[in-house]
Amino acid sequence: MRHLEIHNFGPIKHVSIDLKRYNFIIGPQSSGKSTIVKVLSTCMWIEKEVCTTLNEHVITSAADFKQLLEGFHKMENYFEEDTRIEYETEFVRIEYRKDDFSAKTKDGAEYQRNKICYIPAERNMVTLPELQGFEFGQTNLRSFLFDWFNAREFYAPDNKVDVLNLGVKYYYSDDEKRMKDRIEHVNGKTYHIALSSASSGLQSVIPLLIMMQYYTSEYFNSYEEKMSFDENSKIRKLRRTLADKFVLNAIKPGFAPEERAELAKMVNDKVYEGDPYYIGLYRNFLDMAGRLTIPAYSSFIIEEPEQNLYPSTQMDLLGVLIGLCQGKRAHDVTITTHSPYILNQLNLLIMRNSCSVGDKPTLCADDMCVLAVQNGGVMDLKQTNTVTGMMSVNAEWLNEAMRDMYSEYRELKVKGAGQC
Repeated sequence: MRHLEIHNFGPIKHVSIDLKRYNFIIGPQSSGKSTIVKVLSTCMWIEKEVCTTLNEHVITSAADFKQLLEGFHKMENYFEEDTRIEYETEFVRIEYRKDDFSAKTKDGAEYQRNKICYIPAERNMVTLPELQGFEFGQTNLRSFLFDWFNAREFYAPDNKVDVLNLGVKYYYSDDEKRMKDRIEHVNGKTYHIALSSASSGLQSVIPLLIMMQYYTSEYFNSYEEKMSFDENSKIRKLRRTLADKFVLNAIKPGFAPEERAELAKMVNDKVYEGDPYYIGLYRNFLDMAGRLTIPAYSSFIIEEPEQNLYPSTQMDLLGVLIGLCQGKRAHDVTITTHSPYILNQLNLLIMRNSCSVGDKPTLCADDMCVLAVQNGGVMDLKQTNTVTGMMSVNAEWLNEAMRDMYSEYRELKVKGAGQC
């Protein structure tokens, strides 16, 4: 369960959303799609930090929350006097008002650490050769680039990866001095081309696919190996906090710092001797430390995956993205889009699920949220057929412009009959 409520923030007047595992937010430019997902990603990050550090004061004030959202996502002047933001899951409740902020954890909830990946519309910036020397500050672009630099190195020349069904492979060549991102066309001949020299569609889709592929699979295999010194330091500190709070404090409440080493040795000795009480404490500590320090799944927020792509490629891409999220780990994804092709493709994925098509990506309608943003609010585009009881997506919502165009065309055709 994830519930997000936003009131008077930027273009959003009021939205109240129950999010699912797969979320699709549709609407015209400047309607507020990105506003919603930027608020969502910020709240998800706070939830993660609060739950994994056991510290409800990661963000200490309403001013700090405002500064975080404005700085990280570049949302200056979005806040109003009566702006209200609320975010609630089974683990935490976050509330923002002008002069008040709180993040409260819920008792008994067992939070599982995840990896949050924000993949922005500006992702084709990865083709700029001078990127690694540029300072972006603490922004979502900087976070995305760090994730990108980490992911792309896995796809070395001996581990090239297909880009959809486009007859193209991507690889990262560390031997190149500047343009290290390369594509290989297989079309009778092989060409090794810098990604920066490729089509705009490839420049947009390759960073998205590489990020999705890496952070749904290999990231988890090499997580401990690739952890930075800062992350290792944070994890060691957290494990110590957990041991103190849930093991040593259970043995001697309020123990003094100078007693820690002796207590820790006693616990180790008792566990070695097979004492069931101490073994139980130690197992609980290991379980909690694992949940809070080792990510089990990824949460993706993707802006406009359809950018610069042919309609059939957009639909293929959606199937691949959903398929990547449906492996052994319960990854989740939130997507903003303008594309009627993606909206229509959702109905095909739902139908595949209803017909139990097992060899292609499918979607259960109950696991998805499809919203249209308009006039500062949202409209649910999921609908149920009153005869069959089957659920589908109202794909006609994005076809209004097409209907208007053809209506004018027919009028002009009648008017101009016999004059051509």
